[in-house]
Amino acid sequence: MTSSAQLPAPAPDPAETQGEADAWASVLAAWEDDAAHAGYLSRFHDLEGLAVAGRRYRDAALARPGDALAGRWRDEVIRRATAQGFAQLPRSGAPAPARAAGLRRALVALAAALVALAAFLLLAGTLGARS
Repeated sequence: MTSSAQLPAPAPDPAETQGEADAWASVLAAWEDDAAHAGYLSRFHDLEGLAVAGRRYRDAALARPGDALAGRWRDEVIRRATAQGFAQLPRSGAPAPARAAGLRRALVALAAALVALAAFLLLAGTLGARS
């Protein structure tokens, strides 16, 4: 298989598809109820599920121009998907406070070394002048 060939998408689980469709029908029946919208979105815990919900709310916003609820819940789906996406990014490096503490320690050690060097040179110069 070449790299440009696309694998077919897996067939959706009929039970899950029907469950989602039933849940969306419940949202439509209780459109003004925030709890219905929140309950619908609570079904989705991954980006794939949030994409389904996002399509539902996008279509609702297109079908109901000016409907604040459709826009608000579409924005909520986007917020959740963004959080999911960022949560899946690999973590790299130490957290910022740990890096700052390490830098602070290095600067203190450098300052101590410079003070010790200055003291040594001062003492060496003072002792050399006496002889």
